[in-house]
Amino acid sequence: MGLPNDGAGREGALAAWVALARRRWVAGGLVAGLVLALAAAVVFLSRPVYRAEARLRLGAPPPMGGATPAAGFFGLLRLGGDPFANDLELFSSRTLVERVVDDVSLNARLDAPRGWTRDSLFVRFGAGRATEEASFALEWLEDGRVRVRRTAPEDSLIATITPGTTVSFGDVTLAPRAWRPGMPRKVRITTLPFAEAVRRIGPRLVVERLRREANVVGLSFDHIDRAIARAAVASMIHRFIELRTAIELRESGETVDSVRVVADHTRRALDRAESALEAWQRETRLVAPEPQSEVFVERYGETLTALERARQELEAVDSALERASQITTSGSTWSTLLAQPDFLANETMGALVERLVQLEAERQALAQRRTDANRELRALVDQIAYLDGRLRSLLLNYRITLAAQVEELEAQVAEMDTVLARMPARAIELARRQRNVRILSEVLVMTEQRLHEEELRQALTFSNVQVIDPPALRYKPVWPRKKLGLAVGLLLAGVFGTIGMVVAERADRSVWRAAEVRGVFGAPVLAAVMVDRDGAPHFSPDEVRTVLRRAAPEGGGLARLAVVAADRAAPAPEVARALVRAAEAEAAERPGAEALAPPVIRAYPPVDSFAAAAMADDGPVVVVVAARRTRRDDLFRAAALLREAGAAVAGAILVCTRQGDMVGVWA
Repeated sequence: MGLPNDGAGREGALAAWVALARRRWVAGGLVAGLVLALAAAVVFLSRPVYRAEARLRLGAPPPMGGATPAAGFFGLLRLGGDPFANDLELFSSRTLVERVVDDVSLNARLDAPRGWTRDSLFVRFGAGRATEEASFALEWLEDGRVRVRRTAPEDSLIATITPGTTVSFGDVTLAPRAWRPGMPRKVRITTLPFAEAVRRIGPRLVVERLRREANVVGLSFDHIDRAIARAAVASMIHRFIELRTAIELRESGETVDSVRVVADHTRRALDRAESALEAWQRETRLVAPEPQSEVFVERYGETLTALERARQELEAVDSALERASQITTSGSTWSTLLAQPDFLANETMGALVERLVQLEAERQALAQRRTDANRELRALVDQIAYLDGRLRSLLLNYRITLAAQVEELEAQVAEMDTVLARMPARAIELARRQRNVRILSEVLVMTEQRLHEEELRQALTFSNVQVIDPPALRYKPVWPRKKLGLAVGLLLAGVFGTIGMVVAERADRSVWRAAEVRGVFGAPVLAAVMVDRDGAPHFSPDEVRTVLRRAAPEGGGLARLAVVAADRAAPAPEVARALVRAAEAEAAERPGAEALAPPVIRAYPPVDSFAAAAMADDGPVVVVVAARRTRRDDLFRAAALLREAGAAVAGAILVCTRQGDMVGVWA
């Protein structure tokens, strides 16, 4: 016998599932109906959930300023992380969630009939951060007032107010509206601790990047109240911009403040350095070392030259006076002095000397003709003496002036020598002071530049978040989605119905397969017969012949057969009578050798220890099993008793009450 092909295997599996459905369709139908009813209840009875959405474009923050090229290089390395990723982390921060919960009062929940929201029931509704886990009931009384009670954790009356009056309880502040037709008479408010509300609301504030290539994020929040859903998204946008701006401002402000402090300190240091440089230059009169050095050296040379010339002239005057003192005549004396270049350049002295020489010549000419007592001669002598005295006075004054000039020039040279000796040190000190001023000036310029960059960055912080789509609700609720919900319900009903049939099949402890009976008794199932409404089984001729051949002894003679019921549900007497009738009919239809002699058939009640011992001598035993009614435990008990009594089990007969059971007997 060959192995079955794939087609036969698939047909067998399909037939097994069909048989399973025929047997367990009631259990599967009940489970599927229950699941479908539950899905329909969830779809049609649940409150609609609305989704508010918005879109933001997050621009890159202003670049970090830098006073050196290295700062710009490190800015390119993004040592502070990806700006867009940092902004996304802000959305999931606890600070942002806390502010949203605080703005929309999400730590207080309203339990009201379907279609009634906060805005329709209250003029004002808010909750602080000091809420606890508690429940409150509001009831609109017949007289128009509103009664507020605390129901959990303990029951207590809070207040009875008129509509529109603000009342506070459990850190919840509200003002109820006046009752109107259709409005519920009683609602409940449940509060949570603020931290617990933040923990629950955080995952519901959905933020996702729509595309990797775009710095655009989508914000969404689901809630049964349209106003709350929209207000939550609006609060997310507002609080995010506020938090992001505060962080940027704090960062820029700290940088601006620190740079401004450095700039002020540098400015003060520069002012002190410039003032000190100015005072030092005023004191030393050293402004431009190189030009001043050149001029000073030139002046120094000129002063030395003038000093040397004055000294030479003084020596010349002294020498001339010494030579003139050896001459007796005044004219010759002054003629000798007049030969000096300085005296030749002096017109007054030249005129006096020339007049003196003329008078001397006249005196000598007159002295040869006159005596010393001559009046004219004496007048010439007096004139000569006057001119001589005047010239001597001028010469002495000139020498005194020349000596004073020499002394002054010597003092100037000495002073200039001192200044010249100190000039290198002063030049170095001037260069040092100018270098300090230049360094402080450069530092001040760089800090001022960085300060302006940070102020510009601080100004640009406000304009890099753009609201592309403002908060808005979807045109229909996101839940329940009736078509999809029913489709999923049908799918789940089919799956759970199938699982229910399999579980019912596995949980059924009754016997209905031939293989199970054969495994217990170690004997084949001789026949599977149907019973009618009267409980009478109907055997086919082939089944009767199979049973009779099992009952016939090998040596011939009268056949004996014992028919025993496996339990009280098995109709052993009816099977025995049916076998006798079928055997008689078989013998009548087939006379001769081919016909089997009808055996002596005895029927026994359900197997017990006495019946097993009694039937041990009645020949082969045929066990009657009621499909779907005989339990496995009873079947094992009957097999054990028969083996203990030593009865020879020839086979078993399965009795079925439904046509569907006949299909699964041989599966």
